[in-house]
Amino acid sequence: LGLYTGGHRGLTTILKSGNMTNYPVLCAKITASFSVLSDTINAVKSSMINHRKRNDIGQIITQLQRHESEKLNLTAAWHLERLRLNNSTSVVSSEKLDDKTVRLLRQGVASLEGEISRSAELINDTIDELRCIMAEEMG
Repeated sequence: LGLYTGGHRGLTTILKSGNMTNYPVLCAKITASFSVLSDTINAVKSSMINHRKRNDIGQIITQLQRHESEKLNLTAAWHLERLRLNNSTSVVSSEKLDDKTVRLLRQGVASLEGEISRSAELINDTIDELRCIMAEEMG
């Protein structure tokens, strides 16, 4: 959650400042953080499968990773739509986009926000499933 929040804050700062040169740096930081997190999760999954013989947990972790990957892709698409929308509404020249195009971009942003929300629900459900297994193991 913190990685997404930091990415959203970073994007908002970039959009407000108009300094697009910071966007690749933001993406690189987010990518590096997700890479470390992914390596850690893969190590946990490997341990569950190979040492604890818990293929069921390994499958749930794989499902969690799929959901996280989907959310990350949706978030990247959302970032791009926000950038396009910002660019379309801030153009001062005669190339300013018509209201219909701007409305479509806003609808695209809203649609992606809904998909991201649904993806987050799937992630939370999967984490709850892991918590239940953990509670059963400890109880």
